[in-house]
Amino acid sequence: MTDENQVTTAEAQSALESLNKIGNETISSLRPPLWLITMLSLLCGIFTFSFAVTEGENHWALGAWLSGIAVVLLVLFWVYSARLLGVRAPLLPPSGSGKVFLALQALFYAVVMFVGRGATVSGRPEIRLEGDFPIADLPLAPYIAAVIVSLSVAYLTYKYPTNEWVQQDASK
Repeated sequence: MTDENQVTTAEAQSALESLNKIGNETISSLRPPLWLITMLSLLCGIFTFSFAVTEGENHWALGAWLSGIAVVLLVLFWVYSARLLGVRAPLLPPSGSGKVFLALQALFYAVVMFVGRGATVSGRPEIRLEGDFPIADLPLAPYIAAVIVSLSVAYLTYKYPTNEWVQQDASK
């Protein structure tokens, strides 16, 4: 005795796959253009490098301030241009898992930046690069921290533009 209102397991699985596909397509439509992702990741790397090598109020502090302001302006530009296209992307994820994911990202970036800063301040002379200009006399830590932050910002912004965990298609 089957009821017409009952849904079979195959139909339910098909409906869930369809919803997952629609969710992935929606998230892909919210992804910023590659030039913006590249600019954001490079500016975050510059901010990390400048923060790591800042000694008081020198020119690296200006680099940190300018790159930080540029990151904020680029994010605001992205939100504004998305709204002009009719897409209202929230700045913070609505779900709890998205907020946890965002908090873990912030913690990761903070740890990398402060470890890079600490390693630069207490950098050992034997691991310093040698050269004729002052940037070459820095330890490797700010360079490594900047590359880690820059690559992770690029990857996470491209893969998770809404900071939500989504099940990716196996074909991609």
